[in-house]
Amino acid sequence: MLQSSMSPRLAGQNASVPQADVRVVRRGRVSWLTHPPSGTARIESASNAFGALPVTFPEKDPVPKEATPGELLAIAHALFIAAALSEGLAVAGSPANEIVTEAACTFAGPFPDRELIALELQVSGRVPGLDSASFRSAVQSAGRRSLRAAGVRDDLKCVLQSTLEPA
Repeated sequence: MLQSSMSPRLAGQNASVPQADVRVVRRGRVSWLTHPPSGTARIESASNAFGALPVTFPEKDPVPKEATPGELLAIAHALFIAAALSEGLAVAGSPANEIVTEAACTFAGPFPDRELIALELQVSGRVPGLDSASFRSAVQSAGRRSLRAAGVRDDLKCVLQSTLEPA
């Protein structure tokens, strides 16, 4: 497993800027069923890709069958890097057979002031014909793009790990 700490914005890196005329808006909805943050909320996506999911703000362990905002944020980060890596590998002529991403978001503070203080991303993949160094480089590049796409602040501690599995 290769591990490195990465800054959301690395000095000397030219960030590709999206075309000014391309805009994408995604929508979601949260409905609280009781007094927030107590009780349970329901989240829905405008695409109706999934039914309403219950969400809670537990102080400690998650409630079974109820998502937490931190889990949803971790999933979003895992999706961003998986998409960026998959696209980058395909464009480079080395499409992956499989990419698996896991993300962990660490928060500090009581609920009203809770703050994201660290993000850890673990990426593994099966990519025919690619060596570990090339995979690590592709993951690093995808990491920079995905953090920018997700609006990660510059001071957030980010750790990125990558593992190339046998194809």
